[in-house]
Amino acid sequence: METIMNKQHTNNLLHPTLVSFSFSLIQKLAKILTNTISFGVYIEPIIQLVSPNWKIDRINAKITAVRHESANIYTLVLKPSSKWNTYEAGQFIQLSSEIKGSLITRTFSISSEPLYFKTSGKIELTIRSQDQGLLTPWLRTSAQPGNTIYLSQASGDFKLKNKKPNKLFIAAGSGITAIRPILKQYKNEAWFKGAQLLFYVNNRRECLFLEDLNELENCGLTYKYIYSEESGRICQQHLSDFCDDLSDREVYLCGPPKMIETTNELLKANKVPESNIFFEYFGPPPLKSNDFELDDSEEFIQVDYLSSKKQVSFKADSTPKTLLDIAESEGINPVSGCRTGVCHQCICKKKQGRVFNIKTKQYSDSGSEEIQLCLSVPVGHVELEL
Repeated sequence: METIMNKQHTNNLLHPTLVSFSFSLIQKLAKILTNTISFGVYIEPIIQLVSPNWKIDRINAKITAVRHESANIYTLVLKPSSKWNTYEAGQFIQLSSEIKGSLITRTFSISSEPLYFKTSGKIELTIRSQDQGLLTPWLRTSAQPGNTIYLSQASGDFKLKNKKPNKLFIAAGSGITAIRPILKQYKNEAWFKGAQLLFYVNNRRECLFLEDLNELENCGLTYKYIYSEESGRICQQHLSDFCDDLSDREVYLCGPPKMIETTNELLKANKVPESNIFFEYFGPPPLKSNDFELDDSEEFIQVDYLSSKKQVSFKADSTPKTLLDIAESEGINPVSGCRTGVCHQCICKKKQGRVFNIKTKQYSDSGSEEIQLCLSVPVGHVELEL
């Protein structure tokens, strides 16, 4: 689950140039003294002689249970080490696990509430197995209690914004994993009485968290499952039938990008103020050709992969793709993880050319710099050290 919010927050504590300079200086010093890129990489093998699962830049978590919710959805119950901090309901983590010698990382919302962590020291991740995925099918079939995986600290801005009444939550599929902890954490608050949840699942076999929702109903929640195979995707009729005071609601959305895009437009058409709509994408945001402008007089876009000695050229008016998608379609498989700009595993050196960042909505300079492949769309001729 990448996460892209409709409101961005910037950390202004340190100037980015100073941070970059300091990090570069530390890397150079580590190279001189240890012949590695960091001091942590140097000491990691030594510590692993005593603690094989220890990693300098990761937080250990022990799998304590695996619950299979349906044929392709399962829940991991994890006990993070003391290095892991707490979190706010609705946030996500990056989970990493070694598969055939490679460390694979993906992003998942924490599906349990902070109060559960406070009392048990555990968290839950409810995950849908992706048929073509690397990590999720492996975890479904191979994860066992006692196994160790690795977590990042929690992050993300999909959190309760205030405690005002009249809240509507709309989830589709795995999107419920970010909404469930908010509902459970605040079920005894005054605003919760009168809250509504519209939950889209494919069919009756995928009615996740039914027991939880029945309990929450006793606390004041009104909820409804809609089975997409029977009733279709979200539409005006569904909203009108379920919520008769839509324009007065503060709305929280979570689900696939297309669902977010469609629902957002429907809400605006129903006079819900944009300031009252909060959402989180499970995956990168939808990409359209009119989201950005190409360099002048460019009929074709060319991408040169210098290290791989490959060159790609395509019409400038074709469906836009990120540099990560383009590379993979050409058989180049750069290191990547979350595909939403969170894990920073796909950072690559751009030698020259301009790209558009689909998260920040900004254009790069034409000179040399590091970019994230999963967020970068070429707007002209680009050269990459890849």
